[in-house]
Amino acid sequence: MTSDGSGIVKLQSNSVTTNALAWVNWNGSTAVIRASYNVSSITRSSAGVYAVNFSTATTDANYAVCGSAGNANATTYLFVASQQSAPTTSSFSIVTTNSVYAGTDVAYISVAVFGN
Repeated sequence: MTSDGSGIVKLQSNSVTTNALAWVNWNGSTAVIRASYNVSSITRSSAGVYAVNFSTATTDANYAVCGSAGNANATTYLFVASQQSAPTTSSFSIVTTNSVYAGTDVAYISVAVFGN
């Protein structure tokens, strides 16, 4: 993984370099973005359910999303890519859940998006 200082992260695997199309770190309780690249906003629809909206649309919706979620008290939460709606070129949704799979707001959520 490398970066050229522009905010774009490059991931290389099997001699193929893939750019991070977007990344974001936000407060799940307030949906306030702390830092980001190519993310215009986060929309919270209910506890633990968020839409991540791109500043510039992707070329297709066949990208991969990875991320993490948790609180400062070291309680573990699951980061689950949502099946509530299919990803689009302008946004995708995620859900953070607790141990019984109920949507839960957490203090720290980070995601990165990789694709063409």
